[in-house]
Amino acid sequence: MIGIRVPASTSNLGAGFDCLGLALDMWMEVRVLEGNGGPIYTGTVEGLDPQDEILSTIVTPVVPERYHLEIHSEIPLARGLGSSAAAAVAGYALRQLLQSNAMDRDQVYAAAVTLEGHPDNAGAATYGGFVLAAPRPARLAFNRGLAAALAVPQAPIDTKAARRILPLTLPREGAIQQASRAAALVLGLMNAEGDLIAFGMDDQIAVPHRKQLIAGYDSAVAAGLAAGAFGVTISGSGSALLAITTTELQQTVAEAMAQALTAAGNSSEAVMPEVSERGVGVLE
Repeated sequence: MIGIRVPASTSNLGAGFDCLGLALDMWMEVRVLEGNGGPIYTGTVEGLDPQDEILSTIVTPVVPERYHLEIHSEIPLARGLGSSAAAAVAGYALRQLLQSNAMDRDQVYAAAVTLEGHPDNAGAATYGGFVLAAPRPARLAFNRGLAAALAVPQAPIDTKAARRILPLTLPREGAIQQASRAAALVLGLMNAEGDLIAFGMDDQIAVPHRKQLIAGYDSAVAAGLAAGAFGVTISGSGSALLAITTTELQQTVAEAMAQALTAAGNSSEAVMPEVSERGVGVLE
């Protein structure tokens, strides 16, 4: 009958905490198909309970009789790759299509942020590409010579737990440093300036507290930098690690980080996604 496709995303990218998101070429696909029954989940979402899963709770009330949802995802859950934001964006986009046969991206974005609370991931999932989550989300130009390299552990991290360990206040000097690094990060990613990327990916708010949740973090960062990354950080709230490097070194960097995590007892996979310039879209 109808379907929606939404990309994964990595957020923060270092000092862009809760502000910067980057869409990645890993997808969640949701279809409304003929046939009675509850939602069917495959891929990384296999086994989810429809009562607890946000996409289903958004869409099921407007699914016509004698139809059902089929949800397939490539996006790892609880790894800091925007799975919950993708589900919220997919849910609201599909709900709009079922109710009015049209999709308003701005409304989808606003609803997803209200429900899920991560404007950086929701912005990238909705609009695609490199997004600044301002009051009016802005698409930025991610330099084509750069690539995102990931090391994705088998062990997840609960996003709420990762939020709880963050400090409630930040010293003035820390706030100034973070603002400077975030500005440098944007310029570095747009212009492929490695020194600005390195400075901007050195987060002062979340990473110092969250890295203790990821076994082998420091050795993986060192391995990624030695392999040619400009910077390495936690993707979102983790557990995946994100490096920014050149397109030529993407695989080398991802494998170096994954091997370092695995050697520390944190079994991990190297993942080399493209940046997706497309956000949520209608499946043919």
